Amino acid sequence: MLPPADPGFSVAGALALDALAARIAAELDGLAQLSGEVQLALSLCHFAEHTDPAAIRGLQRLDRITQALEDLGRLMAALAREIPQELQTDSRPLLSQLRLQGLIHALALPGPAAAAPGAEPPAAPPIEDGDVQWF
Repeated sequence: MLPPADPGFSVAGALALDALAARIAAELDGLAQLSGEVQLALSLCHFAEHTDPAAIRGLQRLDRITQALEDLGRLMAALAREIPQELQTDSRPLLSQLRLQGLIHALALPGPAAAAPGAEPPAAPPIEDGDVQWF
């Protein structure tokens, strides 16, 4: 649920489509970076001498995911630059499709990445070293 006095919304909950596309592009870029980091982390792990071919195919699919996210991020950034600034939509029906509150706020609230289409996404908070907890 979005906060009622959210500065990224007008009274009607309008959201500029170019800004939304730019924010989606920034999220895709961030996900591509995370995917690349996971891929690198997995490549640094020491596997059995004879790695299962299915595991190798899985790592190759992770590379495909990374490349697709990078491409989609570039596409959304280009789309953001092509959308007229005056086009707006009611954000609530769109954002109600999302479950992750952090993603909702990243797409709904103005921020550094949303201020300029194609801008670098903000740096992720540093991850502290520690024990790995598997889900």
